[in-house]
Amino acid sequence: MLQATKEEQHDGGLQKYLSPIGVWAFAFGCSVGWGAFVMPGTTFIPIAGPIGSVIGIIIGGLLMLLIGMNYHYMMNRYPDCGGTFAFSKNEIGYDHGFLSAWFLELVYMAIIWANATAIPLVCKNLFHDYLDVGPSYTIAGFTVYVDEALIAAAAILIAGFVCTVGGKFSSVIQTILACILIAGILLCAAEIFLKNGAGSLNFEPVFAPKSNAGLEIFQIVALAPWAYVGFESISHSTEEFQFSPKKTLGIMLIALITGMIAYSLLVLIAVSKLPQDCADWTVYLETISSREGLEGLPTFYAIHSYMGKRGLSILCATLIAGIMTGLIGNMVAASRLIYAIARDEMIPQKMSRLNKNHVPAKIIWMITLISLPIPFFGRTAISWIVDVNTVGATIAYAYTSGVAFQAARKEKRLAYMVTGGIGIVLSVVFTCYFLIPNFWSASKMAPASYLILIAWSILGFIFFHYVFRRDEQRRFGKSTVVWIVLLFLVFFVTMLWFRETSQEVSEQVLVDLNSYNEMELAEHGIMLNDTERKDSEYFTESKMQQINHSMQQNSMIQMGIILFALFIMFNIYNAMHKRHEEMEVQKLAAEESNKAKSTFLSNMSHDIRTPMNAIIGYTKITMGLQNLPTEAEDYLKKIDSSSKHLLSLINDVLDMSRIESGKMELDIAPSDILQTMEEVKDLFITQMDMKGIHYTVNAEDVDNRYVMCDTNRLNRILLNLISNAFKFTESGGTVSVTLKQVSASEGKGSYELHVKDTGMGMSPEFAAKVFEAYERERTVNKIQGTGLGMAITKNLVNLMGGTIEVQTEQGKGTEFIIHVDFPFAEKMAEEEENAEKQRVERDYSQIKILLVEDQEINREIAAIMLEEYQFQLDFAENGQIAVDKIKNSKPGEFQIILMDVQMPVMNGYEATRAIRSLSDAQLASIPIFAMTANAFSDDVQAAKDAGMNGHLSKPIDMDKILEAIDEI
Repeated sequence: MLQATKEEQHDGGLQKYLSPIGVWAFAFGCSVGWGAFVMPGTTFIPIAGPIGSVIGIIIGGLLMLLIGMNYHYMMNRYPDCGGTFAFSKNEIGYDHGFLSAWFLELVYMAIIWANATAIPLVCKNLFHDYLDVGPSYTIAGFTVYVDEALIAAAAILIAGFVCTVGGKFSSVIQTILACILIAGILLCAAEIFLKNGAGSLNFEPVFAPKSNAGLEIFQIVALAPWAYVGFESISHSTEEFQFSPKKTLGIMLIALITGMIAYSLLVLIAVSKLPQDCADWTVYLETISSREGLEGLPTFYAIHSYMGKRGLSILCATLIAGIMTGLIGNMVAASRLIYAIARDEMIPQKMSRLNKNHVPAKIIWMITLISLPIPFFGRTAISWIVDVNTVGATIAYAYTSGVAFQAARKEKRLAYMVTGGIGIVLSVVFTCYFLIPNFWSASKMAPASYLILIAWSILGFIFFHYVFRRDEQRRFGKSTVVWIVLLFLVFFVTMLWFRETSQEVSEQVLVDLNSYNEMELAEHGIMLNDTERKDSEYFTESKMQQINHSMQQNSMIQMGIILFALFIMFNIYNAMHKRHEEMEVQKLAAEESNKAKSTFLSNMSHDIRTPMNAIIGYTKITMGLQNLPTEAEDYLKKIDSSSKHLLSLINDVLDMSRIESGKMELDIAPSDILQTMEEVKDLFITQMDMKGIHYTVNAEDVDNRYVMCDTNRLNRILLNLISNAFKFTESGGTVSVTLKQVSASEGKGSYELHVKDTGMGMSPEFAAKVFEAYERERTVNKIQGTGLGMAITKNLVNLMGGTIEVQTEQGKGTEFIIHVDFPFAEKMAEEEENAEKQRVERDYSQIKILLVEDQEINREIAAIMLEEYQFQLDFAENGQIAVDKIKNSKPGEFQIILMDVQMPVMNGYEATRAIRSLSDAQLASIPIFAMTANAFSDDVQAAKDAGMNGHLSKPIDMDKILEAIDEI
């Protein structure tokens, strides 16, 4: 537990330990490694000659500086660890950040492996007699000696230890090694060129003799991402700078200039001394693969020739410094990139824990452990991975340049818009240069390298799927461009791999055929002279070139077709994605609108019901007074009728809101549908008679009267239909209601309800939309209504699983026909059937009610109504007073609490919860009913959730209050 606490104390962030000289050491050390000592003789000079190589190296370094300006700009905008990953995720999204990080991590890991395995490569030439002994094995044609692999593994362990200690220790070590690296190169160059005189050295031919000088220089320039990769690694340690990131441009400039000097001097040194059997460097380098010992390494051979063992010792120390700076610098960069990823929870966050030195030690040791087995796979297998790392670097450069261009355009910074644009173009050119073989490049990747790039891309898809599923913050999956590009890259590289392997097979077939033909001719006594043999070889070579040209042309056509298909697919998907986004936006807008509407209706319902409670309450109280004038009694009846109509309009709006929000639910219970028909007959008969309408209700064709249904909702359907018929039928007309049972099977019956009138009827246009909300016939504006009755009826019928249709003709009347199925119920008990008609007379004088209501008018109305039934009353003006009264009362003093909801100090829900939490069980269990103007279904549920026994909506209905009291 103590250890965990200590670790947590170090999670405050990375330590600021890097000085400008330390940052230079990391940038220079990462960009100049073992390759600078070997590649001049194997790559640079054969392509462009010594002077052409130097020119190309300098131009390439200056172009890298343009990309470095983009890094400088973004490091100042986002001074976080993570480099390109941080820039991309912040500017264009996490999808792009992931893609850049995925390929960039392979770059740093590959450079670590390349530097470590360079040790056996150099040892083969320098210490052939000492290390090439003991156990060995062969992988991909490369002999791996266990002792050499162990030395490389030891170098990885040392680098891992230095990085884990971290802080100033690793910075000092890196600085010392970087200084040894550049000092050793300068010392050797000075002794060779100054002592022997630069003028006496023969660099002829200054360019490669078989090509155009401009093309040669371009080919060296195109190698700049490979040569200088790592100079940008400092962008992953920006959080660890002790100084302002504004200084980074100057530091990168110095690091690149130092790198140019190192590469240029080592190129010139490589051809400054030639073996005696070589007339010029072209002969030397053509035979380099067959030479052993120091002659197999031109740079080492030249320095040994001029400086002897002392020079060789200096060069070995310089080489070791170059290898170790590459190991340490790239291990720091790789660990900081993974740390940034872990901090964003793309991998388990525990990986981002820092040790006591404020270093992500777990990540460093993970990199170390992954790297330890690599030297045992041999140099050839590692070279396949190293070939891929340049592609990863150019992807990172493209992303950094792209986001720099975008950010600069927003800020209107022309200089960085220019460098960003140039960086994008350069990155695309460099990527194509390395990916597309024999197009303009002097060399090509091995087929195995293409397979590695394909495998790494597919692993990227798999890992992204893992990250995407764990993304609770919904940061990923927002850019289709990223994955279309990655998919295109997989297709493109797969095509190149297929082309290269096919070409190798074709070339081998041609060589085999040529050899076979020569053997056949020899068997028949026909021997080819030198001229004929050269002609045969030339013919074979021309056919190989023809095959290569044809495959390249066909590959480009194939790639164009695939690219066009992907473009079409992307456009279709993008359109679908945009449509989906628009639908989501509309859905959210609709939900917000619905929420706002519900809130508005809820507030309006409460605000309207509160004065309605007073109007209806006082009207009813006044109507109960004795000796009222006839005229006043008539006025009161009209007020009461208008109030009830207004209340029905409010209920219509609320019901429609419930239906639209999907919150309307049926309350299924045993019901007597014949009794329901009798009730609606009694309800309307007086009105019909007064208006002179012939009104009939017929339910004689019903065999099963007891069914399972929502009686209240069925009543509502009947009331809506009959009241409409009443409103639209003139005196002398007819309204008939008929219920008949159509069939019965499997415990349920099919019923048909007809409500028919001889009223004014509807136009065909209006009949088509009669069930739509808020629709009213224009010709009947004089008749009151919300236009919601039929919409509510239709939705209630739908909830019951039934159908409703309308038959109408203008001027002749309307008939609504409902078809619905009800399961049969057992015969209801007689007392249950007559419960509403024969309420048992009760003595309420012994029941004391606590009425909690903040509105004085509402308290007065409720008190008058309740006292009429002899209830004892006490009052509380808010929830807090109610809680105090219950808490200080004796058990049994109060039998019921009628609780308003919206009150100051403490609302009804809070008060109910406080009462339910009282220590006295009897006081805590007092029945509580919400008596509120909040009448939505959400309000009913809220009352239940708060612990109330029921919900009674205002205006006060004494029948419902008495029914609720009788139930308990």
